[in-house]
Amino acid sequence: MQETTKNEDKEVEGITEELDFTKPSYTFIPGVHSYRQEGYFLVCRVCELTHAVFIGKDKVLVGEENGQPIIKKRKEVGMV
Repeated sequence: MQETTKNEDKEVEGITEELDFTKPSYTFIPGVHSYRQEGYFLVCRVCELTHAVFIGKDKVLVGEENGQPIIKKRKEVGMV
C-alpha cells in the first residue's frame, strides 16, 4: 500500500500501516492480582499490564484475602 486514505493510517518512508483499534494485538486477561499501596493508589505488581486503583487519602491497605485487597479507613486502624 502506497497511498493513505484514512486519518488513522501512518506513512513512514513509503510504508503504510493501517491502525485498526477494533482488533488489538494485545489481549488483557485479568487473573490473580497482588496489590501494593503507593501513596493514594493500589498498584498491581503481578500483571504484565500495570494497573492501579485510586483509594484516596483516608484509606489504607491492611492485607489481602483470596486475591482481594482489604482496605480500611485510617481511623479504624489508628493512623490518624
